[in-house]
Amino acid sequence: MARFITLILIIIAAVSSFFMYKVQDVGYLTAGLGDYTFETTLLMAGGALLLGIFALLLIFKLASLLHKIILFFGASRKVRLLEKARSALSHGLIDLAEGRFAEAEKLLLKQVKHSDNLLLTYLSAARAAQQQGEHERRDDYLRKAHEATPAAEIAIGLTKAELQLAHGQYEQALANLTHLYELAPKHAYVLKLLLKTYRHLADWKNIQILLIDVKKPQLLSKEKIRDLELETWRGLLSDQSHCKELSSLTTIWYKLPDALKSDTKLVEYYALLLLDLNVVNRAEQVLRDYLNSNWSESAVVLYSELDVEIDNLELEQVESWLQEHQHNAYLLLALGKRCLSKKLWGKARHHLEASLSIHAMPETYLKLAKLLEQHMDEARLAQTYYQKGLECLAGEKHHETETGLAHHNNEKPVLKVIQSEGV
Repeated sequence: MARFITLILIIIAAVSSFFMYKVQDVGYLTAGLGDYTFETTLLMAGGALLLGIFALLLIFKLASLLHKIILFFGASRKVRLLEKARSALSHGLIDLAEGRFAEAEKLLLKQVKHSDNLLLTYLSAARAAQQQGEHERRDDYLRKAHEATPAAEIAIGLTKAELQLAHGQYEQALANLTHLYELAPKHAYVLKLLLKTYRHLADWKNIQILLIDVKKPQLLSKEKIRDLELETWRGLLSDQSHCKELSSLTTIWYKLPDALKSDTKLVEYYALLLLDLNVVNRAEQVLRDYLNSNWSESAVVLYSELDVEIDNLELEQVESWLQEHQHNAYLLLALGKRCLSKKLWGKARHHLEASLSIHAMPETYLKLAKLLEQHMDEARLAQTYYQKGLECLAGEKHHETETGLAHHNNEKPVLKVIQSEGV
């Protein structure tokens, strides 16, 4: 555009000069300002005007060139600073990964003003501060990350929750994750961290509610969901048992899905809670109903520990298990104890002796010895069983002592069957 204007002016000046030369009249130009008068030829005035225009054009051209030079060197400096910031971020992340947390924090923040990835820089600095136990600095970096990138609220919030959980700040993590859950109720990782937090806080009621959301998008495998359900119901049962009210405990049990009532450990745990409340008959019924359709060695062991009286139909039900499990010492012990409670001395002796022939246990010796001494007038044989029972008990104690010493000396321990507690 400037060139076009210049060309037009040159053409006009050339044409004007040519005509003035032809007519032999260069013309005059007079200008006055107050008491002063300025007079010159038209040709000189035109030349001066052209020179002025050329001077202005030259000034504009030089200004444009200077601006470009400034931009060039400014952009070059910005690129250099950006490269330094990227290098600092890269080396900071390496130090963070290798466990040099103080060095990582310094490097990450060294060129932070010129970084083109403030979010990653501040999140990484927060992790480095966390590892040094500097939780106030950690939270400050997370705040700056949010100020730099408000749209990344979920990512920043999840990072904060992870760090809070790692530090054991469960209440703070819960508040943070509850807010994130309101923002993104279907976010997979938000749900997982919220579940983790509820588990640490033993908030089984909220886990039960959250399980509905977890099942829909299939965030967990069927096996993990079942394990979590079992853990949740067990926690709910435990919470009610602390109230020492049978009605509250049984209410939770009746609400339990049928699919979970067949889980051995959960049944055993419920029975143990009933025993803690001294409701032995109810515990016996729960275990008997379970064993009638689901056989479990650990459940039989627990059942054999109960001293409770049952009616004839219930006794027949227990005896029917012998058809498939006639060589189970714990079942025979349980039957012996049930017969003792009903004063069926002969049947009780038969079952106890059969149990001893399969697996000798101190309790079986004691029950049989008492039976022979108190109800069958066989005191001498009873003394023999008392002695064998003491020897059996002493052998178990000695075995436990040897096992403990073996563990203490880092030796390979003698294998020992540990009674399941159903937990």
